[in-house]
Amino acid sequence: MGKGKATAGLVLGIVGIVFAVLNGYFALLGLPIAIVGLVLSVVGGKALKADNQPSGIATAGLVIGIIAVVFTAIAFVSCGLCVLCAAGVEEGLENALQ
Repeated sequence: MGKGKATAGLVLGIVGIVFAVLNGYFALLGLPIAIVGLVLSVVGGKALKADNQPSGIATAGLVIGIIAVVFTAIAFVSCGLCVLCAAGVEEGLENALQ
């Protein structure tokens, strides 16, 4: 049971990183996916340790999940800043033309 959760956490972490690299709206989707992957890795790791099984997949999922959360958060914030800057430029141009 824990191995499936750990594997799912690893896969969702990888998907989160891919979405962070794609940026834009994908970062908006990637952040919750990365968080779910992180949670699944933690839960799967605890289940694997309780069964005295190796938890390497869970550890890898945890590391990739943390990286995915950080990357998607950075992409989400930077994309939001770009939108705000573009809106400010548009408003400045409207004021200059009037």
